[in-house]
Amino acid sequence: MTELPDFLVTYLEQRQNARADRVNAFLAALTPREHALVAQAAVMGYVRGSMAPKGAEIPLNKEILAEVVDACFVFPDLYPVFNADLAPHPATSTWTFEGNYEADKWHGIGSTYLNDEYDQALTDFKQRAENDKQHRKFRMIRADTVYTVVAEHDPEEES
Repeated sequence: MTELPDFLVTYLEQRQNARADRVNAFLAALTPREHALVAQAAVMGYVRGSMAPKGAEIPLNKEILAEVVDACFVFPDLYPVFNADLAPHPATSTWTFEGNYEADKWHGIGSTYLNDEYDQALTDFKQRAENDKQHRKFRMIRADTVYTVVAEHDPEEES
């Protein structure tokens, strides 16, 4: 086998390290529940993929997703996060704007829009961009609130 030039080996190592850093940063930013979901789905996806016959047609993404989640439900002991009780309250989202007006610091500006007001928030954001006379940076932010049961007391189960 022909050896690669040193500059190419160095470049490939740098790219591999950069990819690893990006993966680590992504995983570190996840909540423990999100991390467990990603990990369990990835493992089941790998398992399901390794079981597929060679040369088999690859299904659509939504079919793969449904198959992997279903497979996780089949093995609750191996994939406990998929089989945990759902949150006691539905997740909520709000949208707001932030402006970058001084020393690269983002500050909240404008109104807050609730779950069903996304379209209005996006319309207002676009109008703000079109009417911006000072050429300042701003962005639309989504804040998600998720409720997760971390402990529960049920006296009927303790009897």
